[in-house]
Amino acid sequence: MNDSASVRRSAALRFPAGFVERTRALDLLALLAVPVVLVAAFALPEPVRRSLAFEYTDPSAVAAFASAYVHVGPAHLLTNVGGYLLVVPTAYLLSVASGHRRRFFLVFATVLVAFPPVLSYLNLAAVRTASGLGFSGVLLAFVGYLAYAVAEHLAVNLRVGPAASVAPALFFLGFAVAAPLSVQSVTVDRATVALGTAGLVLATLLSALLFALSAADETDSLRRRLRFATARRGSFELAVLSLALFVAVQFVAFPPRPTAGPGTVNLYTHLLGYALGFMVTYVSVQVFDRLDADRPDIDRPDVDRIDAARSGVERPDTDRLPR
Repeated sequence: MNDSASVRRSAALRFPAGFVERTRALDLLALLAVPVVLVAAFALPEPVRRSLAFEYTDPSAVAAFASAYVHVGPAHLLTNVGGYLLVVPTAYLLSVASGHRRRFFLVFATVLVAFPPVLSYLNLAAVRTASGLGFSGVLLAFVGYLAYAVAEHLAVNLRVGPAASVAPALFFLGFAVAAPLSVQSVTVDRATVALGTAGLVLATLLSALLFALSAADETDSLRRRLRFATARRGSFELAVLSLALFVAVQFVAFPPRPTAGPGTVNLYTHLLGYALGFMVTYVSVQVFDRLDADRPDIDRPDVDRIDAARSGVERPDTDRLPR
């Protein structure tokens, strides 16, 4: 067996084995607890559920948190539960595969506890007689985290990165998809909104172009990385499916007719959740990585060497190279 076949074989077995070793039964129970809570809250009498809605003209701290877990209609509940069961377990798989299980659960707890009141009170920025309820804003925060989780998986398992550059590109890709969808729902001042949307799409395309130009000088390296990525069965398919899910969610979260159902889809909350979910994750990771980089390199593992050993590729020992 030649060396390239050996590398492909070891790479193909790495993801399933690592996933089985790092997945825990308690993790799965924690993930399933959220849909159980949402369904249990829906079983409450309808007057009780309506009393927990966050009233923008008469806000309360209890409703600011509880309203995120309450739904009035079954279609609204099923949409959010279905979205959760697709997005959050996928983000978990990506995080475990890239060795960031702890980070996932830190984000998981933060989004579930802190984001409901934050999103509720940010809605007070626009004075109007309305109320808000439902899990969709919190769900979109997980979609924001999904963008970073996909980038981290690409960098760690498929050598497509760095994650600090790919993650913002994915985040703005989501914006580029959502903006044209959202502009269709606006019935006033269409010209201004259309110009704003065009500007956002143009900025996104320019960002993608700059990213492509920065990679142009590394064409050979990019080709090698693509060959390596496509050979990693399991990890490659997970990345493709995750990217497809990330794009597809935008079409559901930002419908062109937000008033088609019994209620009105709060696109503002969706946008806030998506943006905050990504930015909190991205900024936190960058800050902690910089703090960690300032510490002495005592007992710090050589991640590159470990990754190379797992994939069956020898990494040159730079300490022994001729100077």
